[in-house]
Order: sequence, then C-alpha cells, then structure tokens
Amino acid sequence: MSDPKRVITKPEKDESVRIAWFWPWLGGTFMFGLFSVMFNVVWSMVVAPQVQLLLRHEGVTDTTVFVILLLYAWIIGLIFAAYGALSARMSSMGKLSLMLTGLLSLLCGLWLWIVGIQGSGGQPAEVGGAWELFSLYHAWAEPVLEVLGPYTQHGEVWFLLAALLPIAGMVVGVGVNRYPALTDKNGKVDYRWQWIVAAISAALFIVLTITLMLPQRPYIAERDFPVVDGATAAIPFAQDMLHELTGMSKARAAHELRFNTTHQAYVNLIEKKADLILVAGPSDEELRLAKSRGIQMKLTPIGWDAFIFLVHQDNPVKGLSSEQVRRIYEGAIHNWNDVGGKDQPIIAYQREENSGSQTYMQKKVMAGHEMADPPRELQIGIMGGMINAVADFNKDHNALGYSFYYFANVMHNRQEVKFLSIDGVEPNKEHIRSKQYPFTAQLFVVTREGEKPSPSMQRLLEWLQSEAGTRAIEKGGFVPVNS
Repeated sequence: MSDPKRVITKPEKDESVRIAWFWPWLGGTFMFGLFSVMFNVVWSMVVAPQVQLLLRHEGVTDTTVFVILLLYAWIIGLIFAAYGALSARMSSMGKLSLMLTGLLSLLCGLWLWIVGIQGSGGQPAEVGGAWELFSLYHAWAEPVLEVLGPYTQHGEVWFLLAALLPIAGMVVGVGVNRYPALTDKNGKVDYRWQWIVAAISAALFIVLTITLMLPQRPYIAERDFPVVDGATAAIPFAQDMLHELTGMSKARAAHELRFNTTHQAYVNLIEKKADLILVAGPSDEELRLAKSRGIQMKLTPIGWDAFIFLVHQDNPVKGLSSEQVRRIYEGAIHNWNDVGGKDQPIIAYQREENSGSQTYMQKKVMAGHEMADPPRELQIGIMGGMINAVADFNKDHNALGYSFYYFANVMHNRQEVKFLSIDGVEPNKEHIRSKQYPFTAQLFVVTREGEKPSPSMQRLLEWLQSEAGTRAIEKGGFVPVNS
C-alpha cells in the first residue's frame, strides 16, 4: 500500500516553486508598469514638446528629421535598457523571468493597438478616435508618430513599433547585465557594451550636427512664399509644393500649411487674404461674390481627379449608373433593391453647401436635376466625415456617400468602405487619365486676374507648369493635365 504522505508532498513542493516564481515576477511587472507610466507622464510634459518644436524648426531638413528621430528612439531605448540592467542587478530572478516582467505591458500595448485598428479603420492619425488610449499608453512617442505622418502611409505599423521599443530596451538591458562577464588576459572586465553605446551615441550626434550645418538654397525663400489656400483634397500636393520650393522638411510643411476648405479658400482669394488657391471649380455663389467685389478669377487647370461614390464593404451593390445616382439624390429611388441590393432604405448623405464635392455633385453629376433636401443629420460638414459616416453607419450598411478619389483612397482610407463603379467603369488612375470614368474633376490653380504677380508668385506659377511641378502634381494624387 502506497504512503499517503508522498501523494501530498510532491504537489506541495510544486506549488511552492510556482508561488516562489510568481510573486517576484508580479512585483517586477508592477514596477515596470509603474516606471513606464511615470516616465510617460514626465517625458511627455517636459521633453516631448521640445522635440516637436525642434522637428518643426526652420532649417531642419528631411535628413535632419530622420537623424533626430533615430537619436530620439535611441535615447528612449537606452533609458529602458538602463532600467532593465538596474533591475537585473537588484533582482534575484532568472534572466527569462526578469525579461517577462514586460509581458503584461506588451500585451496591453498590443491590445490597444488592435482596438485602435478596429475602431478607426486603420486611420491612426485621427484625433479623438480609438487611438487616443494608445497615445496615452505611449505618450513619449507622440513627436515621432506625429512627424512620421507625411513620410509614410502605414502609420499603424509605427504605432505598433512604438509599443515594442521600451520593452525591447528593457529586455536588452536585462540580457546585457546578465551576460557572462568578459575579461582579458589580466582579468580586467571588458567594457565592450559601454564602448558600443558611446560610439553609436557619438556618431548620431555628429551626423545631426553635420546635417544642421549643411547650406540650403531654396527655389523660393520661406518668407517670400505666397499665401496659399485650398481644398482638403489638395493638401498633400500643396505640402509637397511647399517642401520642394522652400526646402523645409515635410514634417514642417505639414505643420505650417493650413487649408480652409474650398468655399473659404475662394472667399479668402476674393478678399485678398490668399494669393493663390488650389480648388475645384467655383460655385454660383462664389462667382456672385467675386463679381460683387469686382474680382475676376483666373482658373488654370493643373490636374484631374475622380468624383467617386462610396458604400460599405458589406453592401452587395458594386456599381450604379449615372442615371441611378441622379434618381437616388433626386429622391426618386429610395431602396437598395431598386438598384440590385438588399431590401433596405438608401441613406444618402450629402456635403454642406459650397463645399467642393457638393458643388461638383450639383453641377456635374446632377446636371440640372434638383437634389432632394437631406435631413440635417445627413448633411456632412467635412470630407472625412462623409467617409466615416458610410463606414460606421448601422449594421444594415445601407449608407451612400461621395468624395474625391485620392482623398478617399489615400488621405482618408477606410477599410470598411468600397468605391462603386459608375456606368460600368471603376474609378482608378488609368480610367481618370483616359477620361473613361464619367465623373472626372479638375484641380485648378486660381488667382486674381489682372494683378501683376510678385517675383515669388511668378516663380511658383512657372514651377507648376514645369516638369518638376508635373511630378509633384502626380505625387500629390492627381493626374497632371499635361501628362
């Protein structure tokens, strides 16, 4: 007969081993979380604002921006590596257990990242969206994430890397401290890690100093650059134009350039608060306002875009005819099953009066047909709001909206939204270039007729007609007129 004591003894021993490992790990996890929170609070209040100012400072080029970001990430990594090394010296836990004290923080960061992706349709730059929790979680990274926007279309990846950097730094710090000490033939400790850190830090500071001292010869000096305004969809092109002509970094150009949407841009041009605007054609009200002020506007076409219609990804309808679009917005068609969809009412959103997209809708798409007056809640103030409304409207996914191709495809891309073909033609660059797509829209450079342009204005207008300007127009998302 077996000894009953032996049945109890082994589980008690195993349990004590598990408890002996768990409590120090839990304490280490709490300390790492506390350190991370305190660091984020202090760093975001004291250091991060200064870094943002530096990144937007006059004379800081794109190369300098990248060097500053590398140096910034390096310093953050070193701080958490120092924390990891100090923890390794003070703790009796094994190396792996100590490294895993960052596991809970990593899982929390990954969870917030996934919530952000799902809640914002892959738009990490959306202020006030689902990314707010994530930005609080890694407030130290705010300067990096904000500045990277103009350089990459995959901001969500950089958000994820921001979650990994502090934990990676801590893990490296633990690993280096617990690495077997290397000694030379005289028994002295080998300080190779310290020398590597010092060498990389010195190299980054030297490169930063060199990039700041490099001379700049801009095509147009910043102080002489004309006052430019325009439509939301033209912002990327205008930022590239400002960057190319003045030599300022893309990060600074994105911060300095502010557009007031199409209607206000026309008002500013007419009231001589802007020298040049980048917009679609004017509405009747804008033409009347210009005439009342004795202003004649000169419209020079520089690019083509497509005016597109949007539905939710789960909507079975893949395309509409031009006539169906008109009848929907007249109020003659009310249900999706009349155009090949489900038996659901069509929720047809509209933009506010005098916006660029509403003007195009009224003049080009409706072509003399009257649009039905929408309920107030279906009238959207900003272009991105139209796309969000279609993406987020209730579970029936029966909303319909419109926008411009580049804005919806790149600037404000939502994974839940799809573009409808019109008259059997898909909206894409090839069909815009060939004019096969029925609703192509022009981007105009609008100036005041009869005014002698300043030297800088003349240079800007000449650049727009040059090969470099054509490349910038295409890079900004439009099909150049002279392509």
